[in-house]
Amino acid sequence: MADDLTLTQPDLVKRLLNNLPAGYRKSLVNTPNSKFTTPSDSKFLRVTVIPFNTESGAASGGYKITSGLCVIDVFYPIGSNDANQLSDTKLIKTLYENQTFGNTQCQEASILSIGESGSWYIIQVSVNFYMEGF
Repeated sequence: MADDLTLTQPDLVKRLLNNLPAGYRKSLVNTPNSKFTTPSDSKFLRVTVIPFNTESGAASGGYKITSGLCVIDVFYPIGSNDANQLSDTKLIKTLYENQTFGNTQCQEASILSIGESGSWYIIQVSVNFYMEGF
């Protein structure tokens, strides 16, 4: 493994894109720094990857560990079925929680109800991850 966001961020995004909940397609996922058209009346996802400060994992300073947060916002139009939205967030949580894939090791995943924003109701999946290496 390498302490390298250019490997870890794609790992996190691909994990979601390759395991989308029912009713989603890749065009309904807003990934970091990509073109995206917000749908007017259908559910969609937004992925944000936030790395934290890198720390030394060894006395020599050669081994590095960077932790971070991967946030997947699950948007549903206000007034639609929250049971389906909660089901989607639960599935996304299980994709990441206590999983290792590619360059990435994920730990806890939490579901947070953000609430209404404009015409959307948002529930968020927050995943703690880390990457380590030289």
